[in-house]
Amino acid sequence: MPSKHTKSRPSLRQGLDREVYQVVRKLQDEREGELLTSYSVYDWIKHSNSSLRRRPKPILEDSIERVLAVLAEENGDDDIDSFDGDLEDPAPPPASNLMNKTIVQSWTPPTTGSPAPGVSGEKPTKKREGKLADGEQPVKKRRKPAPEPVDRSPPTHIRLEDVGGVDAIKKELKDHLVLPLLCPEEYAKRKIPIPRGILLHGPPGCGKTVISRAFAAKLGVPFIEILGPSVVSGMSGESEKQIREHFEEARRLAPCLIFIDEIDVIAPKRDTAQSQMEKRIVAQILICMDSLAMEANDGKPVIVLAATNRPDSLDPALRRGGRFDTEINMGVPNEPMRESILRAQTRDIHVAVDVDFAILAKKTPGFVGADLRDLVGKAGTWSMDQYREALERQATETEVDMDIDQAKDYSGMDKSITRLIERVKNKDQPRPIGFEDTAISMRAFLEVLPGIQPSSKREGFATIPDTTWQDIGALEEVRAELQTAIVEPIKNPERFRKVGILAPTGILLWGPPGCGKTLLAKAVANESKANFISVKGPELLNKYVGESERAVRQVFQRARSSIPCVIFFDELDALSPKREDALSDSSARVVNTLLTELDGLSARQGIYVIAATNRPDIIDPAMLRPGRLETLLFVGLPGEQERVDILKALIQKTPIHEEFAEIGRRCGNFSGADLGSLLRRAGQSALRRGAEVVELQDFEHACETVRTSVVDIQKYERMKGKLASRI
Repeated sequence: MPSKHTKSRPSLRQGLDREVYQVVRKLQDEREGELLTSYSVYDWIKHSNSSLRRRPKPILEDSIERVLAVLAEENGDDDIDSFDGDLEDPAPPPASNLMNKTIVQSWTPPTTGSPAPGVSGEKPTKKREGKLADGEQPVKKRRKPAPEPVDRSPPTHIRLEDVGGVDAIKKELKDHLVLPLLCPEEYAKRKIPIPRGILLHGPPGCGKTVISRAFAAKLGVPFIEILGPSVVSGMSGESEKQIREHFEEARRLAPCLIFIDEIDVIAPKRDTAQSQMEKRIVAQILICMDSLAMEANDGKPVIVLAATNRPDSLDPALRRGGRFDTEINMGVPNEPMRESILRAQTRDIHVAVDVDFAILAKKTPGFVGADLRDLVGKAGTWSMDQYREALERQATETEVDMDIDQAKDYSGMDKSITRLIERVKNKDQPRPIGFEDTAISMRAFLEVLPGIQPSSKREGFATIPDTTWQDIGALEEVRAELQTAIVEPIKNPERFRKVGILAPTGILLWGPPGCGKTLLAKAVANESKANFISVKGPELLNKYVGESERAVRQVFQRARSSIPCVIFFDELDALSPKREDALSDSSARVVNTLLTELDGLSARQGIYVIAATNRPDIIDPAMLRPGRLETLLFVGLPGEQERVDILKALIQKTPIHEEFAEIGRRCGNFSGADLGSLLRRAGQSALRRGAEVVELQDFEHACETVRTSVVDIQKYERMKGKLASRI
């Protein structure tokens, strides 16, 4: 005979099923569209239901599985009445499906005198005329709402006129978009194919996405925007399906413009792809691009615009003719372009009459469009901060009424906040003095400018250094040669075109260490207002095969995006040693790559190379032939008067008296770096004496302690006779 505990267990499980059923239905309503599992339901009960989580885990899991099975059988949509009445202990069903039906039928009290369907072995009453067995009307199943149609109209929040400083890019897009999209029949009459793909590339923030959307808004044609990462799916085949659907929709809406942002995410090189999915996505894009021919779409044009800041990572098959056959490089804007961008971005903003956009453009080297927009936004924020502080001062001066009993316990910040709120609410008071106008002043721009770092600098692109000729103080002859070789071709290129000559593409500065070779390169870039990329030779070397050569190519690619640009290779001997003396094949490959890039500079105007070394005898001779680093300038130790001039240039940035620079006449064989060390030692000597001012005795003491860094001067004199072409 079963025990009392055994007899009560069926009734306990039926009561538990009722509670679990209510929980599952509630969870279904909260997580509509999500597939519920036994584990997810149990986890939710464990964290959210204090009564059920005290039940034994095996019993609770069994009840969850039974309820989920019943709901799955009914598609989870039928609205079952709540549990009422007493439940009888059901007989063990012959199959799991029958057990589920028994549970469902037991939730509705059976008619008096009639056995529960399924218990006596009789078949349950069939549904007739759309009614349930008990005569109730069935609840209609909920249908998922149809997806809303995606708006493919051109953007309306941006105007082409708001994009400034890129007239050259606008002209190229005008040539490749306006007539092909709006007048394709002219191309059909002439049997001329329209451009199929245009690739915009350049550093981040230069305006690739903005100008694409602005052109779509100006053209007024349907615009389909594909964000690269948004089409990547974890399900096999889903990514390719989305790409096919986008291109098929574009063909239906033609004439249409497709824009793919960050295309490098979905179309990397297949030989280096990490998964088969990436290769399939690239293949699908290639097929879709080939299907855009007007002949295959009843003469209706579809053009694809794509944007990336990593063009070298794209699969080469995408960049051939017939696909992305037009590439437009949007580089770092120069000074006139930055002025145009600032004027365009402040077109709808009230700026003061004292704002000088030419000065702002001069003070923002390396800034791209996004950085200049950030500058305008932060200047406006600074102006608002000044207005808020003025309101607080006005509130303090006028003693805004406060409840003294309540205010006596306030902290200083609480009182400040209260005063400001009360002042802002009082609209009758006059505006603070000096803030009658809401214009953004020049001071606001100058205040926030030092705190903005150009994004191109963070990304490794070029910026203009702040070193000037005045920071050098000597080397007049070398400076004159650099002025003629680099500064003049950048500032006055028409003079060279009239004479019919090309500027030298490469200059090698060589000489003892610490004589100012790096400072000269920076000053040249600053004087010519060219962007500057500084590369330490060993930085490009990598132990992995091919990585060093790729780094060299990337340097020149970044230079092409920052024209005019000066590339400075420091310690060139580490990067290009003589190939017959190279310890490995990788060093020879790096030299070959560097030679190849230098040979191409003559066809790419605006890129100049300056290299520095103190070991020119170990550099590969092919680097020093005409057409590459053809101008060799010897930067030697400064003379007596030059040492004085260098010390004067160094003292300008300190409170030290300029007369002390005359001590440089007594520092024979001192390089520029040695003179900088002399100045620091003099300051340390003054600190040890307890003095606040550096005096002559400190310099005399420093002269006795600083040693010269150049020992073998005769070695450089011998090399000078063989290599130098100093003027």
